[in-house]
Amino acid sequence: MSPEPSSIDDFYVGYDSMMAPRLARRIRVAAVGLLLMAVALPLMLIAAQSRFAPGVFEFGRARVVEGRLVEFPYPALDVDGPTQASYWLVGPGKHGAATLVRGLDGRRVRLRGTLIERDGEKMLQIVPDGIETLSAASKTKSSAPVRIRTVRVVGELVDSKCHLGVMKPGEGPLHRDCAVRCLLGAVPPMISENGTRSRLALMRADGSPFFSDFPSLAGRPIAVRGTLVRQGARRFLAVDVDDIEIIR
Repeated sequence: MSPEPSSIDDFYVGYDSMMAPRLARRIRVAAVGLLLMAVALPLMLIAAQSRFAPGVFEFGRARVVEGRLVEFPYPALDVDGPTQASYWLVGPGKHGAATLVRGLDGRRVRLRGTLIERDGEKMLQIVPDGIETLSAASKTKSSAPVRIRTVRVVGELVDSKCHLGVMKPGEGPLHRDCAVRCLLGAVPPMISENGTRSRLALMRADGSPFFSDFPSLAGRPIAVRGTLVRQGARRFLAVDVDDIEIIR
């Protein structure tokens, strides 16, 4: 029995210079579909990706800033002006600045550092030998902490240096190992509140700093109940370790 004409038309012959017309049409449709999929799939994956945080790290560029140095509970620099401007201070690498500013509390200094900034929260990474005590400065007391109210904050424990702009992402499970090392290096810990751009530095209920007390909590969802504290332009949450609850 001879094959039906339609079957002959669809038969592929490898040594024939022309493909059967019906088969050629099917191949063209399939090829166009695959090309469209090859373009659309990466675009869909890109659209589904979370955007990087708007943090800034001016790597390789040093700024000169003058102000009054605050040593406790975490190093900071208060800048004179019509608004209360302040910079958190950290050292190079995964280190805080406590050893770099020791004994300079309340003194007016000229400081060279690299800017780290996110959502208006500013930090300077001090360059080596980048602190100059101004000769005309006189020692004064730093801003006194003011306790405001008791609050409960749900968010993530982050190391402030990476979170504010040095790393992207500077939070979440992917960044956990780095955050642990930064917290062990005395970078100020912060809680980044869920659903907002708000973040608070964590300090002990007695006003002393946290350093390596809870690095294992980094990158994990937590709930913290404590006292909201303001010191100049800086905001803190005063807590004890027992006040920190891991959200399962």
